[in-house]
Amino acid sequence: MYRLVGLLIFLPVPTVLWLFARLPLGATASLCVAVALVVTHRVYARPFARRTADQRCLWCGGPARNGPSLAIVEPLGETIWRACGGGHADALGRALAFAERHGLALRIGILGTLALFLPAASLAGAGRLGSLTTADAAAFLRLGIAVTVLPLGWLGERRGRPSGAAPRVPFPVHIQALIGTWAVLWLFRLVGIVWLVLGARHVALRAGLVPPV
Repeated sequence: MYRLVGLLIFLPVPTVLWLFARLPLGATASLCVAVALVVTHRVYARPFARRTADQRCLWCGGPARNGPSLAIVEPLGETIWRACGGGHADALGRALAFAERHGLALRIGILGTLALFLPAASLAGAGRLGSLTTADAAAFLRLGIAVTVLPLGWLGERRGRPSGAAPRVPFPVHIQALIGTWAVLWLFRLVGIVWLVLGARHVALRAGLVPPV
């Protein structure tokens, strides 16, 4: 039951990405709806994640049973989460250690990309950036997010080296708690590859390096 509820609460996240990348309602409306979803999501997502933190594995999203606990220092303070067993606790520890080690790059890559994308998409939608279009802004978003999350998705579980202390992560972990860190890393891998290809193709088209379809 918790898996289904967590998945439903997670759905605004891909919806926001779709609104940002496709701007299906037009630039202004799409950005306003997406930002509203981002602002309101924590209101209900984090309480659910924290309420079930002792019952669900932060790695796989399944029942934690009597698995090991893990302290995490989030931007909102230190919290306690649980894994369903030693193997998942180790994988989670490696992924979080990787995120801690590359925390500055993750913040700059994600927050910096969004900070540039939001005004650029809005201005481009109003025709105030000359030849730059909303498609150009979306391509920038895809490339910026892709190059940021792909290393975490592919290398986090393998290259992270826990220090033994509570990991200090650059982002709240309640979003990954909704469906499991493992699933989020796979989304980073798959969506990252797709967005990297789409973004690079757009740049190549704009530069005249490939013929339009």
